[in-house]
Amino acid sequence: MSVNNESEPLDQNYSPDRVFYAFGRMLSVQDFDDEQTYHRGRLARAMAYLEGSGTVAGLKVLYQGPVGPDEEIEVTAGMAVDRLGRIIEVPRQACIRLDRWFKAQQPGDLVQGFHVAAGGVIADVFIRFVPCERGNTPAFASGPFDATDATSPSRIRDGYQLDLVIRKEGTPGLPQNPWPDLASIPAIADRRAALHNAIFAGWHEGTDARDENGHLKPLPEHADGQDTLSLFLARVVIPAAAATGGAPPVRSGPLTGKNIDNESRTFLYTPLALGRWIGI
Repeated sequence: MSVNNESEPLDQNYSPDRVFYAFGRMLSVQDFDDEQTYHRGRLARAMAYLEGSGTVAGLKVLYQGPVGPDEEIEVTAGMAVDRLGRIIEVPRQACIRLDRWFKAQQPGDLVQGFHVAAGGVIADVFIRFVPCERGNTPAFASGPFDATDATSPSRIRDGYQLDLVIRKEGTPGLPQNPWPDLASIPAIADRRAALHNAIFAGWHEGTDARDENGHLKPLPEHADGQDTLSLFLARVVIPAAAATGGAPPVRSGPLTGKNIDNESRTFLYTPLALGRWIGI
């Protein structure tokens, strides 16, 4: 399975033009691409603005020990929505081999990721949308060359990638709710006005949410240089003790429940869930 490099296909430059069909009109590959892009783009933008980004269901981060080659950080099956409104689905439990991952890190990165107050190396679990090319099939060659054995993918699957990112910052950031704290406003009229003002300010296209190239700027939970479309799932503290002479921290035991923070992520609540919350 190869990974398509389509990292941000639905940005502010996306034009919501639908393909116009007429009897006898010649159709090209671009027409079919535009047809799919239109429907994907409309759905994604609706999801992004109506729901936001975060966990929809599942995707709980767990630990499976003991320490050793079979040690895993597990992510349960589930679904999330990223910042562009794209659906990220994990159809079955996924894992990161923690012992293998720890040994593969650069010593300097582990040293910077060690936080005395936390009692170990802080690493955050992220997930991101990855389109994967599948099923090569014969096709006409494209580009400035001639070939009789050219192929192209027959399908693209909406996949995902899990990342465990070492946090080297002194105080690593966590996700922030973009909505104001409306519950702290006692008067209903004032609360309604604050909600409406937040809605008026909710349009993000062409604002300081994007850089000069049109890409989304990093959020507080993103590490320096990280893909800003990565979605935060959990913070993990890997128990370790500091070493001397620039050596990497030495692991001091397995993870426990207190070492995994699943609650700091953003959640997308369904109407049924909110109904049960208020008792209806």
